[in-house]
Amino acid sequence: MVADEPADPRLLAQLIETSPQQIDDLCSELAAEYDREQRGFELVKIAGGWRFQSRAELAPYVERFVLTGQSARLSAAALETLAIVAY
Repeated sequence: MVADEPADPRLLAQLIETSPQQIDDLCSELAAEYDREQRGFELVKIAGGWRFQSRAELAPYVERFVLTGQSARLSAAALETLAIVAY
């Protein structure tokens, strides 16, 4: 959840010894499950890879936290992770 770039299905496939197509299929299933359950985050395919991100409808809460709710400087990825955990 703290990666700057989407995870490449070819790399994930290599790491767990499967095909990139199977990675895409599994990630698509997970994305659909997260959407059905209305989780605070979503798994999206973007730029040829997969990444977790906060749901768009939660942007006002994440923005409020970023602008007024923190006293220490955290990376954008760390802030997004905290917003998901808080949800």
